[in-house]
Amino acid sequence: MKIVYKVLIGVYVGLLFSVLSVAQTVPDPQEVSVSNVDDSMNGWKPVCILPKCNPGGSGRPTKVSQSIDHPSPSKDGEAMELLLAGPKYTNALWSYKAGADDAATSFSMIFWVYPTASASAAGSFEFDQYDFSSSTGIEFMFGTQCNQVSKLWQVFDQLHGHWMNTSVGCSLPADQWHEVRWDAHRVSGDTNRCDGMPCMYYDSVTVNGHVYPVNAKYPAGHLPHGWGSGVGFQFQIDIGDVGSPVTVEEYFDLADFSAI
Repeated sequence: MKIVYKVLIGVYVGLLFSVLSVAQTVPDPQEVSVSNVDDSMNGWKPVCILPKCNPGGSGRPTKVSQSIDHPSPSKDGEAMELLLAGPKYTNALWSYKAGADDAATSFSMIFWVYPTASASAAGSFEFDQYDFSSSTGIEFMFGTQCNQVSKLWQVFDQLHGHWMNTSVGCSLPADQWHEVRWDAHRVSGDTNRCDGMPCMYYDSVTVNGHVYPVNAKYPAGHLPHGWGSGVGFQFQIDIGDVGSPVTVEEYFDLADFSAI
């Protein structure tokens, strides 16, 4: 699976090292907090809707209100329907920019997800938080996914572009809501380097009220030229090795997202 961008946020003031290890002063971080942002499609960007990214596939994000299909248990009860159709290895990504702050150091994302029976064809469900820092040229992409094949939660090594297994199992049975919370952070002015880059710390994942420590760290990546600062989150569906074209449907409700 290819990650296009990702999300995470943080909580310290001080020095942030650039990719050249030159210390720079960053502004006081401002808290970015959003709740139930998926009540409408306003602000959501289909970054990689098919068939542009993968010939033979199609994808569309649509709003599903409280009175239709599967009302969410989160706050106002509304959820967003995400639908992906295509052959094996098809994928589609939806992204939302929550704020412009690039000084955040702590990130928390709580969401409800409802895989339908068709989700058995999914290779993975991805949930990301990101913090793009144009002042330092660093891309903090806190990528996480439930790998339907390995049955493990995975996190992303942004610098090398690799998914890394955690020791936390992942099972999201179909036709029911699951509450998931991811917590992560970075340290402003951190002298601890991961392959020469600032480290991204994956702290824990909470699934249906059960907290699982992750305690993993991987290097941040280089922000592509011309990309601006911002924090946000994204969601991706990947179809697995199922051969014939299939449709995967899922309902998603971002209950709360905060970065400080």
